[in-house]
Amino acid sequence: MSAASNTSRRRGGFSLIELTTTIAMTGILAVGLANLLQHPMNGYAAVSRRSELVALGDLAIGRLIRDLESALPNSVRVSASGAAIEMLTASGGGRYRASPGINDPGGPGEEDHRAAADWLAFGGDASFNLLGRMQDFPVSHGSTLPAGTRLAIYPTGASVWTDAALNRNPSAITPATSTITYVNDGDEDQFQLSADHTFSLESPMFRVYLVDSPVTYLCDAPGRALWRIDRYAISRTQPTSRATTPLLAGSNARAADLIESCDFTYTPGTGSRAGLVTIELVLETGDERVRLLQQVQVQNAP
Repeated sequence: MSAASNTSRRRGGFSLIELTTTIAMTGILAVGLANLLQHPMNGYAAVSRRSELVALGDLAIGRLIRDLESALPNSVRVSASGAAIEMLTASGGGRYRASPGINDPGGPGEEDHRAAADWLAFGGDASFNLLGRMQDFPVSHGSTLPAGTRLAIYPTGASVWTDAALNRNPSAITPATSTITYVNDGDEDQFQLSADHTFSLESPMFRVYLVDSPVTYLCDAPGRALWRIDRYAISRTQPTSRATTPLLAGSNARAADLIESCDFTYTPGTGSRAGLVTIELVLETGDERVRLLQQVQVQNAP
């Protein structure tokens, strides 16, 4: 066969060996490229899963911080296991009138507040005024505050839970059986109680708090959830089970899912520093796990 014929056949296409070699090299390159891209793609997916866990944990911690910021001073308590934290939440407050007086004496806005019903004598009072007005208060004058609302003055320690649970009088907090009516008294707001109450101690800053509900955050590791529970009866000892009273009768809401563990600690404050709550949440999805840690200062000066 002539050289011209061989040249003509080669110009007509690839040989089987050349085609096989090309396919093999392409496969090798494809496998190498896939391996090269797999690591950053897996890393991106892992970061996305961790980001979702962090966002879920941050949302729960943010809600807990808001509750802690509105907690009645010296009412925070943590269970021995560290899996539950409880507090009394204050929905409002102000400064009470501690003595009789006249506002703007002789002026156009003169208001006489020397009546016994206008000031707090700490000897068994059925009403007293605030120095001014409640700010952004969602209740209109003449209305009775929601059932279970209490007034607290100068709660100095854990005894506020016992006082509230036993409805003691005298004590730092009014009984649950005493209803409170919000009244307009000229240029000042007034609270009227359905029964006389003697507050144990006077507040150096004349502070009074409206307490609306206890709140518990409870870690349920077997159920992989963090629960927020409110609207239940106050107990002398801290409740730690959703399956029994009083938490059983409360309003339960999931604060977070995918919970592996929780740990709450509370360091009470002193005269020179605020109390400190440490929150630790561990969330996991099976292949990803994150640990979130947050510290919150809580008011302890009543």
